[in-house]
Amino acid sequence: MHEADNSSPGGQKKKKPLGLRGFLAISLRTMRPYTPALILILLALLIQTAFRIVVPLGYRQIFDEAIANSDQEQLFRIITVLLIGWAINVVAALVQDYFIATVGARSMNDIRISMFRHLQRLSEGFFARTNSGDLMSRFSNDLAVVETAYLRSIYTFVFSSMILVFSVIALFFMEWRLALMTFASLPVALIGPRVLGGKAQEKNYDRKEYEALVAGTLQETISSHAVVRAFGLGLARLEGFRWQLDRLAAKAVRAVFASSLVGRTSSLSVYLIQILIMSVGGFLAIQGFLSAGSLVGFVALLLNVANAANHVSSAVPDLLQGAAGMQRIQEFLAEGPVVDDDPNAAEVPRLNREMYFQNVHFSYSGEGPALTGINFRITAGESVALVGPSGCGKSTILKLMMRFYDPTSGVIFLDGRDVKHGHTESLRGQIGVVLQENKLFNTTLRENIRMGKLDAGDQEVEEAAKMAEIHDMIMAQPEQYDTVVGEGGGKLSGGQRQRIAIARAMVRDPSILILDEATSALDPGTEAAINKTLASYARTRTVVAATHRLGSVVDMDRILVMDKGRLVEEGNHETLMAMKGVYFELWRKQSGFHVSADGASVEITPERLQAIPLFTHLKESSLEMLSQSLMSEVIPEKRILFMKGDQGNRFYIIARGSVEVIISDDEERHQNVRWLSDGDFFGEMALLDNAPRNATVRTGTGTLLLSLSRKDFRELLNHEPELRADIETEARRRRGTEYAYEEDESWGGGMSFKL
Repeated sequence: MHEADNSSPGGQKKKKPLGLRGFLAISLRTMRPYTPALILILLALLIQTAFRIVVPLGYRQIFDEAIANSDQEQLFRIITVLLIGWAINVVAALVQDYFIATVGARSMNDIRISMFRHLQRLSEGFFARTNSGDLMSRFSNDLAVVETAYLRSIYTFVFSSMILVFSVIALFFMEWRLALMTFASLPVALIGPRVLGGKAQEKNYDRKEYEALVAGTLQETISSHAVVRAFGLGLARLEGFRWQLDRLAAKAVRAVFASSLVGRTSSLSVYLIQILIMSVGGFLAIQGFLSAGSLVGFVALLLNVANAANHVSSAVPDLLQGAAGMQRIQEFLAEGPVVDDDPNAAEVPRLNREMYFQNVHFSYSGEGPALTGINFRITAGESVALVGPSGCGKSTILKLMMRFYDPTSGVIFLDGRDVKHGHTESLRGQIGVVLQENKLFNTTLRENIRMGKLDAGDQEVEEAAKMAEIHDMIMAQPEQYDTVVGEGGGKLSGGQRQRIAIARAMVRDPSILILDEATSALDPGTEAAINKTLASYARTRTVVAATHRLGSVVDMDRILVMDKGRLVEEGNHETLMAMKGVYFELWRKQSGFHVSADGASVEITPERLQAIPLFTHLKESSLEMLSQSLMSEVIPEKRILFMKGDQGNRFYIIARGSVEVIISDDEERHQNVRWLSDGDFFGEMALLDNAPRNATVRTGTGTLLLSLSRKDFRELLNHEPELRADIETEARRRRGTEYAYEEDESWGGGMSFKL
């Protein structure tokens, strides 16, 4: 995938450059809290500027008065004044350096805190559409160039500009004719930066955008290292990374050259002016219109002008990079939160009566609905399950409950109060959450549990661990509660991580417990144990659980069945089964699998196998033989089963877990992802035709599969003539039916993909 040269990596339209003036204005606002220190810095700069003006004037006095009149006393007085000025200049320089370091460091911390605070307020939608490498680049590379500007370049620019201005003024007092000539020539030195500055910043911004893209590629490769190794993608990733680096190098060359050109045009112009002024000054001195001391002093002031212009020139590239970095930071800070508290928001009391969704509609993008007309009530103390196929809106309802988003229309009431009129933090403060993938922090077990309630005492932490049935495991560790879990909890098993997450939710003493696929990634034994723990704890809580695994919701008080963003059925397990509707079909789809306690193997009943279209008309004896030929496989998460274009040689049934089917067009420009889960199947036609796969399939979670290879299938047919005859009859019937990528509603909503 190669980006076009005229677009940013994100594919967004390029924004107008911030510009030096805009950057300096934002910087001044950022540093305003440190005004007293800025005043001291300004005074120090003025003192140093005055010293640089006094020295050339001293030169004129030495040549025209002391040397011309052979006056040693006057020479001594002039030198004494210059030495005193030098001492004051040294003190001013030290004061300046100290306060620049102080203001710079504190201002940068203020920016970092603002960015970090803003990060906490942004919606899940922002993180879904933002590359993590780009986000990290704003917190690292962009802040780094701004920091360089804050600690050095801004003050170099301001100081040199002051010297430039005051030196030009002093030139008029020294020799007005030469000064007028100098002043008339200065615009020549300013034309280059004025003309080239905007283009230079645009190129620096483009470079920053591409640096973020490269950082994203690096982060993606690190996080996907197992897939890269397993599928031998190292060379391909390296080539792609090298191509990106070549592009980045080209952009860096253009940015650095453009920035350097801005400063170079200014400094070269000043040198040309200096040569012209010295030539004219020398002529005036020879003609007697200018004294030798005045010429020396004028040349010294002119050197001030030249040096100041050079320093301004050297500061400009850093300032342009800082402006590009600040622009990206400002763009980040301009990202508005999807949910924000009303200025008159009140505390949200603990749930006492009911939560009520009234005609709730919601869309993530505004283009298509995620929820349509949702109405339901949850009574305090009730346990409610949200079920339905992937993408039906279960998790979206939970996000609205936690106010990660507000409804597009409709109202969510908590004890009769619209939650939009309450403090979000007080709402979330009474909610405990257990997710499918719970992130643990690289700190101790005690602190990970305490994340649920930051002021919890050690006793509260241990009580929560006991309720989550993880206390004994913790006490068996060498460091007990002070054991560090590693990055992401990597030193713990999946079940242990989940129990720590449950303890983290329990320590809050929540009135509402939300479970979002909390056990779907665990083996059956661990899942059953954790479900038992949750059921015991939930007796005194309002529980809302979203899951696609129906076996875990049989005992819930009420089950809400979602389909395509709508609430289609409601009731307990027995009531819903009697309806023989969506829930009934989902239940049948997930039935017929016998998973071992450790989750490593599974068997399928002949009745369940018969639901697959290719095997629908097989005899019972043939189904029995076929079920015994299927092989159990446990595939880790994010593992590619096969790529588009691979030869089709294996059929799969999902017993537990999920896979994503990635369907691309012929030129790989557009992708459509479909999710399959428990009970779905794919690749059945691979048993009959050795055709290339027309999609890529990758596991979403750790997945337990039943599979059958084409070779084993053929051998089975050769040994069982009766089965062969049945299959050939069915194959002739199936080949006459086109059903690629179509849902098969014939039995339980199972999905059949001609892959």
